[in-house]
Amino acid sequence: MTSQRSSCLKLMFAFALPLLASTIAAQRPQELRERLRQASLESSLDQAGLKPWHLLLSFQLLDAQGQSMEAGTIEEWWASPSLHRIVYTSKSYNNTELLKEQGFYKASPDIFPPEMMEAVQAQTVHPMPDSEEVEGSKPDLRKLDMSKVPLDCIMLDQPLTNLAYPPLGLFPTVCLDRDKTSLRLRIDSGTIVVTHNTIGTFQGKHVATNQTISLDNLPVIKAHIEKLNTEALTSSDFQAASELVRIEETTPSIAGSVIAGNNLKKVTPFYPARAKLNHVSGTVTLGALIGRDGRVHRLKIISTPDADLAIASLVAVRQWTYKPYVLNGQRVSVDTTIKVNFSFGPG
Repeated sequence: MTSQRSSCLKLMFAFALPLLASTIAAQRPQELRERLRQASLESSLDQAGLKPWHLLLSFQLLDAQGQSMEAGTIEEWWASPSLHRIVYTSKSYNNTELLKEQGFYKASPDIFPPEMMEAVQAQTVHPMPDSEEVEGSKPDLRKLDMSKVPLDCIMLDQPLTNLAYPPLGLFPTVCLDRDKTSLRLRIDSGTIVVTHNTIGTFQGKHVATNQTISLDNLPVIKAHIEKLNTEALTSSDFQAASELVRIEETTPSIAGSVIAGNNLKKVTPFYPARAKLNHVSGTVTLGALIGRDGRVHRLKIISTPDADLAIASLVAVRQWTYKPYVLNGQRVSVDTTIKVNFSFGPG
């Protein structure tokens, strides 16, 4: 792996990241989709045709003061999109995952990596939004200067008629170097910010050698690539050992009213001051993927009366947990909807 550049982006966000000043730049949605497609091609390590590789990623989970409270590694051997193995090693989570054509296997099927461990692995190997997410949106270009670094931020807007100019970061957003295709920031769920602090090249791809993920303006994990090399791997390197258990992967769509009964932890969303002042109320409807571990893994705004209420809902709901849904005796992930109601009282 070779070094391309080292340019740190220092985040100075207030809580309301979407209120950052940005300049609208007119560009056709299809042109923006093509730019995102090219950025994905230039940053994804899980594409067919790449030479097999071996990755060693170290990370530190951070406390509220930014101090390391746990360290660990994520090691991955990749031979093709349908053949790779990941080993998580840390104080709180140790597991092996294996994907091959015969199926998906885990050493410990009922324990799951913390959200941020999964996130740094994904942001190293496949940091851009999936093509389905891009094609199902109306990309919106905003120009932004972050710590004197000029960025082109493309937000994947959803067709919500009451939000003529949604604030930056309300929908999934990627920020690329100005007029280029190298990813520098990714913003999800309003206030989850992934910063690619330094970028290198590997097999012609842009790879984040150092990254930081911040949650509500606080860094929660830092990761660094210790090693990324091509390696001669064969199918014999991916034999399913006896301790690995095959996991049936299925994601049924389940009504929100059914899943609501499985809720174990519900964080009450704050009522934004501006919405209260303007007497804005109503229901925010979110599409959600709830994983086999009962955590909320993905959120999408389906409808909202107001951008501030949407952000408050995203911040709260991503902390909710559920009793895992069981189908045919096995835990499964589910697609569902979650409704968050806001109403203001007198005074």
